[in-house]
Amino acid sequence: MRPWTIIALLTVFVAFSACQAPKPVHDVTPSGFLGPDVVAKLTHGGPEGPAWIYNNPDAKWASYDKMLLDPVTFWMAPGSKDQGISQAERQKLVDYFYRVIYNTMSKHVTMVSAPGSGVMRVRVALTKAEPSVVALDVISTVVPQAAVLSSLKDAITGKPAFVGEAQVAVKVTDSVSGELLAAWVASRVGGKRLDAAQLSSWGDVEQAMRFWADSAAYRLCKVQKRQGCQPPKH
Repeated sequence: MRPWTIIALLTVFVAFSACQAPKPVHDVTPSGFLGPDVVAKLTHGGPEGPAWIYNNPDAKWASYDKMLLDPVTFWMAPGSKDQGISQAERQKLVDYFYRVIYNTMSKHVTMVSAPGSGVMRVRVALTKAEPSVVALDVISTVVPQAAVLSSLKDAITGKPAFVGEAQVAVKVTDSVSGELLAAWVASRVGGKRLDAAQLSSWGDVEQAMRFWADSAAYRLCKVQKRQGCQPPKH
């Protein structure tokens, strides 16, 4: 390969890799986990927010200082493929997600194990999880030609080659009355950058889980009109 060709490819690689952090995906179908009545209330989210979202305009968020978090589930529509993930892997993912949510939210509200006054009930389902292909992911990040091809795939499909992806659905209700307070659906793909997440096949998925937990804590802080709300790190 001629020197000028190598330089051109390196330049393109640097330009692409500099901006390919993990990102949200908005071409998402609302999960049946939420049920048709909830799905009917969803509207499209903003560029950096969930793909679909609902916030009850009459919810008195300041009155909720406790949270009942149901076990996180891995939800698949009837008849859908198993996504090639073993039962053991699914269990590890939902257990990890539960711990992340619980530990994050416990810094903001009191976590409880039973319904009651001032308790919001949160149900979370992981509806899609795809691991990254570690070796090829690294190669497509550091080899200029592969980086260009990955970036072209990103431009066409919205997802770089070989990265992980996860999708989540969340429903928040009053633990006593069952009134719907909020719901959202989000999807997130990994980025093309060298970090710890890229060296683990489930790193991108776990990174998405941590982002969603931090994002939920931030949104709760904002709707409760508290001070010092910290936005999630991308």
